[in-house]
Amino acid sequence: MLKYILSFVIVLAIILVAVTIGANNDQVIHFNYIVAQSELQLSTLVAILFGLGLILGWLITGFFYLKLKIKNMALNRQVKRQSQQISELTTARKAA
Repeated sequence: MLKYILSFVIVLAIILVAVTIGANNDQVIHFNYIVAQSELQLSTLVAILFGLGLILGWLITGFFYLKLKIKNMALNRQVKRQSQQISELTTARKAA
């Protein structure tokens, strides 16, 4: 339930930012990037850069989340293996 509320708030914030950005920024600017040049409205440029930043942020967050997930799986396997070794040692000690 919390996940749905959080995703709704994020989508609502993105829509609010997009509407705010596009409201009064109709000025045309020259944008020079590495291989070319173009004329864009300021609101369009800001929206594109905002979207790229959002996507880049999600990719970086996803990378670290995946890294932690893999580390967690490895540690869970190690705990399972060690608990199995402990139970084998305790049963061998009781038998002796």
